Amino acid sequence: MTYVKFGDYSSSQEPKETVKYVYYTREGEYLGGVAGSAKIFIATKKKHDQAVAAKNWDALNDEANLVKYDSKALGHADFRYIAYIISHESGNADIKELRCVAFTSHNRAVSTKKNWRSLLASGYSSVPNKKELPDNNDNKSKLARYAVLDVCFGVKDITDGAEFWDGTDFLAWGNSETNPYNKLGQNKFDEYKFIEIPKAIYDGFVAANGTSARYKDKGNHNESTDQGTHEHLKKKVKKPVPGPDGEQLKGADGKPQFKEVEVPDSIKYAIPSADFEDQKYWVSGNFYYDTNVKTSNGISATITAGKSIFWKTTPNRLTAATTK
Repeated sequence: MTYVKFGDYSSSQEPKETVKYVYYTREGEYLGGVAGSAKIFIATKKKHDQAVAAKNWDALNDEANLVKYDSKALGHADFRYIAYIISHESGNADIKELRCVAFTSHNRAVSTKKNWRSLLASGYSSVPNKKELPDNNDNKSKLARYAVLDVCFGVKDITDGAEFWDGTDFLAWGNSETNPYNKLGQNKFDEYKFIEIPKAIYDGFVAANGTSARYKDKGNHNESTDQGTHEHLKKKVKKPVPGPDGEQLKGADGKPQFKEVEVPDSIKYAIPSADFEDQKYWVSGNFYYDTNVKTSNGISATITAGKSIFWKTTPNRLTAATTK
């Protein structure tokens, strides 16, 4: 009988699987493998090329390089689905924004005790036509996978526990503009008891979003109840000229007649909305808005990236109530 001295064993001594799975670099580059594999591993391109040449996969299938979610192997299909949503929730190929979306959505999944993929498949994400991210190596795809891998390998959360994010509409509508859906303001003002934004985060958020934003005009605003300073922009279109019988009139030359009319086109909102310019919400040096909503939590901004701002929920104010 062979005795093993305590302390000599390491996980790398476990027999490695000889099955070919799917392989990516730690930075998200797709290296190859069998689509739909139950496991995915990270590897360097050099080691992957060597394994391909030798047709020997056990050197790549190291437990330390296995991509896991919730302590279990993350399958190729789930990994690609998560990466697709992260990619499409972000504006550009910006690793900071991609990481923020990845960590924020993962935090929400943990907080609500939901599976990460299931959460992203729900209304939590507004991405349409959700599917798996193809294994292409364009820059944004690689960075989206890189961000997901950061979460899986336990990299420090740069959002400090954020669970939600908002984009340009938060600044454009505030709580004083009739939004394109004919409701007052952005929904966060109706859902949380306070909203706070440290000034440095606010400044970065505003700078990224320009001075105005336009949204499609659905023609559902009522002039008598419209609130705010937004502008309704119109465009000219040609419409058929109807005759007494309802049929389109024709001219002397026999050609159908048209008339030029103005129709709703878009709604232009100034950035930021009036709420963010009101100094009563800045007496502490940071933005703080008490909504008077009767609920347990407020939201506090933790970071901005791309054109988005990221929020953590908190029952208590995190910024100082007065200036130092």
